Amino acid sequence: MSGAVDLSRLVEKANGNIDKAVRQALILAAQGVVMNTPVDTGRLRSSWGFGVSVPKNGPTDTTDKAGGATLTKIAQAVKSQEAGPKFYITTALPYAKRIEYEGWSHTKSPQGMIRITIANLPNAIRDYVRGQL
Repeated sequence: MSGAVDLSRLVEKANGNIDKAVRQALILAAQGVVMNTPVDTGRLRSSWGFGVSVPKNGPTDTTDKAGGATLTKIAQAVKSQEAGPKFYITTALPYAKRIEYEGWSHTKSPQGMIRITIANLPNAIRDYVRGQL
């Protein structure tokens, strides 16, 4: 699943530094996915990982109900990246697909985690550029 997002204003905010703009867009995407992940034990929220050129899943045996540790882990992986390759935010937990597409958590995440993040990413970038995030 992918979504095209206009990063021109984000690049402006980064003083023309495309790499910095891409890193910020990745952080905003990760925040969306992680924080849109429904929480029971926190295992799914903890399992998101960040990969460059190939998917790299996060751990499947830890928990992170608040999401902060997972976002910190992803931010650390993102901070040295340059624009160019494909980037992935993925999980290996099999029930993530059921939550995303089959309504397994229809009360907590009725529009999924990834689909809603992709739909909202342009607004998140706009809000960040305006200083509202």
